[in-house]
Amino acid sequence: MENSFQFETPENVQVQYAAAGLGTRFLSWFVDQVLIAICMFGVFIFLACAGVSLNVVLEDFFDPESTTPEQAVTYILGFIILIMGFGSFGYFTACELLLRGQTPGKRMTHIRVVKADGFALDAGSIFMRNIFRVLDNVPLTWIIPVMSKRSQRTGDMVAGTLVISDETPEMSHVRVQLSNRTAVEAEFRFDATAIKNLTAQDFEAVERLLERWNEIPEAQREDLAGKLVGSLAVKLKTDVPPTDRHARYLEDLLAAEIRRQNRLLG
Repeated sequence: MENSFQFETPENVQVQYAAAGLGTRFLSWFVDQVLIAICMFGVFIFLACAGVSLNVVLEDFFDPESTTPEQAVTYILGFIILIMGFGSFGYFTACELLLRGQTPGKRMTHIRVVKADGFALDAGSIFMRNIFRVLDNVPLTWIIPVMSKRSQRTGDMVAGTLVISDETPEMSHVRVQLSNRTAVEAEFRFDATAIKNLTAQDFEAVERLLERWNEIPEAQREDLAGKLVGSLAVKLKTDVPPTDRHARYLEDLLAAEIRRQNRLLG
């Protein structure tokens, strides 16, 4: 099984990621299941406190007078499984959508869901991978991620997603150089709200290109930088700088993101 893989972003910049280990993914899943169970327990407590008894809820599903105890148990278990299923789907979908491909469990274990083709993770992919979570919870399908070269479960294969390691890597020389650049020194200024709309893949592409800036032939470098800067300028709603200022634009953007991350860390 490969421990890492790479792909090209839409701007033709190669990005490499380490695949999340199956053990780490299981730990993440277990943490999320515990949180879901706690949430569902809270929901049942809330319903009980609100005076909604389980008998009242189940009256619409079967007639207590004509139902055997065995049937009643089956109905109750089915009802609980149905609620847990909807709760699990809603939990994973909402978290991965709002937390950029992470759930609390994934964040705790430092893993993240990304698109396999390098594009930004979208709502449709998240919805699709979690629809298939029901199938992936069947024990017989647990062998699929083990056999997959990219450790993908069925939902990942259908949705075109991957689960990667999100461990903070050792700082590159580019980040070291830019970590001390202040906002006053910036030639290009970026709105903090707009920066939040960029993905981890966007900043990974910026960093990769800057790291290899002097190694890439000038013509190829200008082409790559032009595509990347053009794409970022649209997302950031800024003017596209002249060709000779592309490097400075990317440096100021990455420096702004580093300052933003440092503020979040306190």
